[in-house]
Parts: sequence; structure tokens; C-alpha cells
Amino acid sequence: MKNFEKLADLIAINSIYDTPTKNAPFGKGNRRALDVFLSISREYGFEVGDDNGYAAWAEYGDGEKLVGVLGHLDVVPVGEGWKSDPFVLTVRDGNMYGRGVSDDKGPLFACLLALKRIKDEKIPLGARVRIIAGCNEENGSACIKHYAEHCEIPSVSFTPDSDFPVVASEKGILHLKITLPRVESGILTLRGGLRPNIVPGEAECKVSPELFQAVKDTAAGFTYRCGKIVAHGKSAHGSTPEKGDNAVLKLLALLSPFAHDDCVDWACKHFSENFGLDCEDESGKLTVNLGVCDFGEVAEFVVDLRLPACADPQDIIAKIRSTLPSNGKIDVLHRSDALRFDEDDKLITALMRVYREVTGDCDSRPLHIGGGTYAKELPNCAAFGAVFPGVDTRMHEPNEFYPIDDFDKLVEIYYRAMIALAKM
Repeated sequence: MKNFEKLADLIAINSIYDTPTKNAPFGKGNRRALDVFLSISREYGFEVGDDNGYAAWAEYGDGEKLVGVLGHLDVVPVGEGWKSDPFVLTVRDGNMYGRGVSDDKGPLFACLLALKRIKDEKIPLGARVRIIAGCNEENGSACIKHYAEHCEIPSVSFTPDSDFPVVASEKGILHLKITLPRVESGILTLRGGLRPNIVPGEAECKVSPELFQAVKDTAAGFTYRCGKIVAHGKSAHGSTPEKGDNAVLKLLALLSPFAHDDCVDWACKHFSENFGLDCEDESGKLTVNLGVCDFGEVAEFVVDLRLPACADPQDIIAKIRSTLPSNGKIDVLHRSDALRFDEDDKLITALMRVYREVTGDCDSRPLHIGGGTYAKELPNCAAFGAVFPGVDTRMHEPNEFYPIDDFDKLVEIYYRAMIALAKM
């Protein structure tokens, strides 16, 4: 596979968030991914640095000005339904498959190749370009927050972690954990979901014999076996829950008429109505994703909300809290505010110009998205690619891929973008 051996080395690492250890605040897998990134960068002849396992960087050029490129090496859990090993870079049907090949190891590697080309061609930049690799983007971006507190801040940056042509605004993100007390019911346990920012593709519950017989075979899309019911849905990115089929919500809806469980009834009512939240701007509507659900002694719901700039997070929390019983509780797990550039901002227009030069696409306009990126973590930073219009690379889903034909074009775009921002 041309040029892809080193990308394969990155894909091979299971860099899902794990137990912190010394010099590995996001787990040993992410530490290994950083070490491979640093090894590749040294081989390419770059200066390198390591922010105590939070992030690492590769740098080329001279001058006071620092241009940043921010990508991430951590990945979301793989889930079920892969046609090939998610930690083996697999080529078939003109695509590269593997967890992280699109989000965000593949685009980060494309940036390394672009900077190597600048170095090999001895392009005079008049600035330094620093490719920064984080390890906690999928779990709150503590990596880049730490970097920003302890390391040099670029004057201008882009992150290859979204879509082309360029992202002018991003919704705010709010992750909440809602806890409700439980009373005894026919539901013994109920669990589903891996992360708040993934639509659950599967959920299961263990129920009493009486409830099992009452529910058994009442609806398709479920597996009934030995007192256990499994719901089958479709995973999707939490910023676009409408593209998935939430297995937790399917299971709750199946149980509600039979279980006589207040927590189930509360969830069915309020998640079906999105808590009555209605707000929209150019980035789209407010969305609600029930990402994780766990019924044991209490019922826990972990929710991902994507908020247009017109939505006040405190008002949103207050409205959801008003639906809870008096002994219910809300904890804020993560919050990032909305980001908005004017479409004629110098950074946005510079990146648009590069995109148009390479692709010839003069019709696409700057995007306004529900996803969140590192662009919120540093000043004067915008998301720029790496997915081209009309392509769905199945980020956060099984069989994540990136088209091979797009990869060379991707390197060319990032090569020109680094030069343009260095001279801007």
C-alpha cells in the first residue's frame, strides 16, 4: 500500500480512552500512539516535543510565527458489525478501512506527509509549522486544554477533523448525566451505549420471567433469550442522531407499556419530545442524543446535546431539570461553547481559497456544523476537512473508511494550507 505502512502502524493501536498511568493520562494505548507519531516525525526529520503524554508535536520551519495543525490519535470504541479487523488498515473497493482512518489518524498522517513535502522541497515559510497530536478529543479535549496551559500557542491553526470546504461555526456541546432513583420493577438491569457522542447500536436488559413473557415477540428488531432482551439499532455520530437508530430508546419504548417503571416512562416521554427544546440557527437544530443508559440500583442516562449559539446552556439545563422528580439529579460532565467565524474572516477565506484551488469546487460554501472539534480550544483555529462533500466515512460507526482517491488530494490541500497560513 503506497505510503500507508506508517498509517497502518497508527491504526493498529487501540487508542480508546483507558485507565491513566504515569506519562499516559489517557491510557497506555494513547501513549503508544503518541510514541508512534513521534517516531514517524523523527524519521521525517522534524523537531519533536512531548507534553507529558497529553499531546505531542512535530515541527518544521524557522521564525517567531507559529502555525498550528491540530489532530487527534484517540478513537471511539469500535462497536459491532465490522467486516474486517478495526485495528488493521484494510484496503478494499477503493477505500481504506479501520478505526481512526477518517477520525482522525488518517487526516493527521496526511498532515505529516504534507509537512514532509514542504521540508523535502525546502519551501521557504518564514514561520514554523507545528503539527500537534492530542489524545482526548473524543472525551472532552483535556489534552489540548493542557497543551494550551503549558505550551506555545500558535497564532493561527486548523484542525483536519471535520468536513470540507471549511467550518465557519460549530454548535456548543453539553454532556449531562441524569440520575433517577428506582423502585422495584420487572426490569432487573438495562444497559446500552458506549459514549455520549455515539448513538447506541445495541442495548440489552434482563427482566423478570413475567415481564419477559409479556413482552416476548411483540416487536421485530429484538432478540429474546433466557430472560434477556436485546435491541438492535444503528450507530451514528452523536452530533447527528437522526442518522442512527437508537437501540436504547427502542428498548425503553418496547418495555414501557408492560414494565410499570417510572424511570422508563420518564425517559420515553421526554426523550421522544427532546425535552421540549426547540432552537435553531445556521448550524442547525438543537439535538439530543441518549448515548449511555444504565439501570441498576439507580437509573443513569448520559446525554449529548448539541446547542446552536442561540441556546443558553444554563437555560437548557434548567428546562431538563424541571422534568425530573424531586429526587432526580443532573451532573454536567462536559461543556464547550459554540464557535462562530464570519464567513469573510481572513482564516476562513484563506482556507476556502486553498480548497477551491485544489478541487475546482467554487460552489460549496463554508459549513455550520453540529460536531465539535479542537477549533474551540485555541484562538484563531478552524476545522478544515478532511471529508469531502457528498462522502459519509462512517465516523463513530462500524466500517469507518476513507477513499484512497481522496487521500492524495488531501495531502495536496494541507500542503498548500500550511504554506498559505505561514505567509498570511
